[in-house]
Amino acid sequence: MFLMRHKHILFFISTFFMAFVTHAQEKPIGYWSSLLPYNTTYGMATDGSLIFNICQQAFFTMDPATLETTTYSKVNGMSDIGMQCVAYDKKSNTVVLGYTNSNIDLFKNNTFYNIPDLKLKTVAGDKKINSVYTENGKAYFSTSLGVVVIDLDEQSFEETYQFFVNNQLLAINSFTAYNGYFYAATPNGLYRASKNNPQLQNFQVWQRIDSVHVFKDIQVLNNKLTMSTSHIIYQLQSDTAAAVYTNDTVGITGIDGGNNNYFIRQFGKVRIMDTFFSQVDSIVFVDSFTKVIQLPDGNIWIGGMYHGLAWSPLSGRYFPNTPNGPSDPNSYDIYAHNRDIWVAHGGFDDVYHANNNLTGFSNLRNDKWRQFSTYNYPPISYKTLDFVSITKDENDGTVYAGSFSGGLFELKANDSNTTYKDGSALEPSIPNGSIDFYQVVGTGIDKDDNLWVTMFGSFHELYVREKATANWYKYHLNYTRNYPNAGGPLVFDNSGHVWYLCRYGGGVIGYDTKGTFSDPSDDVTYHMTGGGGVGNLPDADVRSIAIDKNDNLWIGTVNGIGILYNASSCLAQRCDAEIPIVQYDKYAGYLFAGETVQSIAVDGANRKWIGTNNGVWLLSPDAGNSKIIYRFTTDNSPLPSNKIQKITIDDVTGDVYIGTDQGLMCYRSTATEGAETASTVVTFPNPVPTNYKGTIAIKGLTANADVRITDINGQLVYRTTALGGQAVWNGLDYKGHRPQSGVYLIFASNTDGSQTYAGKMVFMN
Repeated sequence: MFLMRHKHILFFISTFFMAFVTHAQEKPIGYWSSLLPYNTTYGMATDGSLIFNICQQAFFTMDPATLETTTYSKVNGMSDIGMQCVAYDKKSNTVVLGYTNSNIDLFKNNTFYNIPDLKLKTVAGDKKINSVYTENGKAYFSTSLGVVVIDLDEQSFEETYQFFVNNQLLAINSFTAYNGYFYAATPNGLYRASKNNPQLQNFQVWQRIDSVHVFKDIQVLNNKLTMSTSHIIYQLQSDTAAAVYTNDTVGITGIDGGNNNYFIRQFGKVRIMDTFFSQVDSIVFVDSFTKVIQLPDGNIWIGGMYHGLAWSPLSGRYFPNTPNGPSDPNSYDIYAHNRDIWVAHGGFDDVYHANNNLTGFSNLRNDKWRQFSTYNYPPISYKTLDFVSITKDENDGTVYAGSFSGGLFELKANDSNTTYKDGSALEPSIPNGSIDFYQVVGTGIDKDDNLWVTMFGSFHELYVREKATANWYKYHLNYTRNYPNAGGPLVFDNSGHVWYLCRYGGGVIGYDTKGTFSDPSDDVTYHMTGGGGVGNLPDADVRSIAIDKNDNLWIGTVNGIGILYNASSCLAQRCDAEIPIVQYDKYAGYLFAGETVQSIAVDGANRKWIGTNNGVWLLSPDAGNSKIIYRFTTDNSPLPSNKIQKITIDDVTGDVYIGTDQGLMCYRSTATEGAETASTVVTFPNPVPTNYKGTIAIKGLTANADVRITDINGQLVYRTTALGGQAVWNGLDYKGHRPQSGVYLIFASNTDGSQTYAGKMVFMN
């Protein structure tokens, strides 16, 4: 009997190990992912075999032999964003990373070590890092405070060299070593001092050897001290800066050294020069080049601001080769369903001036990004700027992307496309002006598969294309506001009424067509603004709206949140929104009073994710008595920025996509949408590994199911209620102990018992 039971347990263990492998890509609860672009190279360094590439928000390594890349961000070790410079030190085997905010990371053995001293230092004025030079286990940072020296083995500050002229502190543009001397380029000329001088911190030991030129960069290339300005390359000859190359027409962005040659960087071109500065070849490509590295095998790697890292042989060809990612960090609008993610990269400022962003929108599907921008997708022209709205019709796979200048872009599942602007049902946003804009700011699909569109500045702000007939209809609600006909993002209540916010301080409008798009005579509308009897919004400047699971309309403004309870019935009754007073820690106040609420998303458990200019908040489901469950900022999470632009939740996976002005993040949350049946339940991790202390999730359950976990003998170990369609467990029983090794049973049932589930999970100790 024991043997039979033992074999039984082994069978289940092997079965669930196979299940675990099948679902190995499931990330644990609380896991962060960064979804960042890698197509902007701010700098490169190499150890001879790997290339170290810095981007604005991230960092990656490239193996030129295999083209394998490894990406890094705040999720896996980096301390900050906003890369400024990079260098490699051979003695300590350390990559040195400098940030624009004066933070410093050291990267060694795939681990980051942060040195925040300069960032945290309180000084009057600027403390910008301009460049970094490494030698013999030390890093020399050129900053506006002088030369900051770091011991890379000790991973600590060592000393600072400061240059004062007429009691004014000189900034250091660039720093290097040559023939036994240190050289420092400043706005006051070129200085040097003996490397062996014990008083380098004393400015008096530094000799100015050139007072004529202001060099932006100095480095040793092909055993020559080489200096550059915007138009001239110099080399030090007998302690004198001698011009060796001049280009007054195009200008010079920088110079790098190769295998007995030089690479002069200009916009759109890299000139390959011999050691006498005669051109032997060139690489031409539309980009702003930031660095050129030639490896011992002769291959050339180039960094650019538009196409990132690229490889080029000496024949002038150019092959971009960067890690997969979106086309832009800016994430203004996001659509997500079952791991199919669409991101709009445009935007506009608080006075509705466009950002003039040409990077279009991006799609993540099957772990691969596809970019749709002016640079790589011809159907999107240079006039189609700033995509600010994006949604997908899950019935036929069509994606609708709204541009703040170029109308509505329709992308079919077969890649055919249509742009709705001139000659379409959409009206110009400036019909009587000299510029013909079609500014689409909101898109949505209702329960009957009709397409709704809102526009900014056109004669009509609300449009609908009826699915059954493909006919377009347009609507306008007359009222007095700062800017006429300024639509915005839209949502649908439980009765199918459309609600849309009105940009430029116009409040919120509810619209009910009574099911007859072609007959506006019976339509019911409700315009909500501030003040009792007319909506009672905290402020008429509305930035976000959302409908929760109880048909309540959440309205985010520049001064907190108002809630319109039972929105379906309130459109005709013209109810006022309520501004709840909630308890935060020891203090009570109006919901998010004083905060600009940029985004509101509702998860499967009816909890509210709130995006502000000060980070992300997760509120409990209770509308009038909300409690803070989480708060995420750049200080306690991998968020690249506290300026949240959009939060969207994948209703299938429960993943929370958080769009900021500096990049897109994904957080694996505890709640998903409840399923109609419990036919696709997944438990992860399963088996639960030895010493695992994370959260265990059971997803695919019916909404708010009762979940019980027992041992093999039926003894109750844990009981909970699913958060929407997902139950979570910390892996401890009621006494706070981890269960013993073995098979445990999972039982789940919806509220009326019509849908049940029985499954198993394995603990391995």
